[in-house]
Amino acid sequence: METIAKYNRVRKALLQMDQGILVDALLKLALESPSVAMMIEGMVSSQEKRITLFRKNIHAVTHQGRRSSLSGEQILDILTRSLELLDPDQIDPILGLELMELFYSTDEWALNSTNELDFEFDLLYTDDGYSKFTEFAERCDDPLFVQQVVNRILASDDYCMRGKLSKVVFKV
Repeated sequence: METIAKYNRVRKALLQMDQGILVDALLKLALESPSVAMMIEGMVSSQEKRITLFRKNIHAVTHQGRRSSLSGEQILDILTRSLELLDPDQIDPILGLELMELFYSTDEWALNSTNELDFEFDLLYTDDGYSKFTEFAERCDDPLFVQQVVNRILASDDYCMRGKLSKVVFKV
């Protein structure tokens, strides 16, 4: 949508439409777009399945080979959708922090995949990832565990995507 007014107009029209029509349109988009398919799968999955999908996505990024190479755009999309799968209100904070550690292990793959998306990846890791990590850390009752996870993540920050996490320790 080009403008907020157009967004609001279209949103109002969609809210008045039959639910079945909207579901069919969404499923059609899912057939055409892996990104939409990931989003829908996350929406209809249990929390356990969402965690499994998250792990599967991270594995797909970090275990690429000649036969399964992902573009930078695909990696950005997978990682963005993967963060959306994690709900800090529904996941145990310790598990959430462990999952975020897996997320940060993807930075080398992401940044080596393209030179054209450095800004987008920077935002993904230093803003979106940081915010999600902070939500889990703030809910964690074990500040020592938070410190240990941060230390492990910061131990290898060759791409300067993780440094902001050192601030998290002081919030706990």
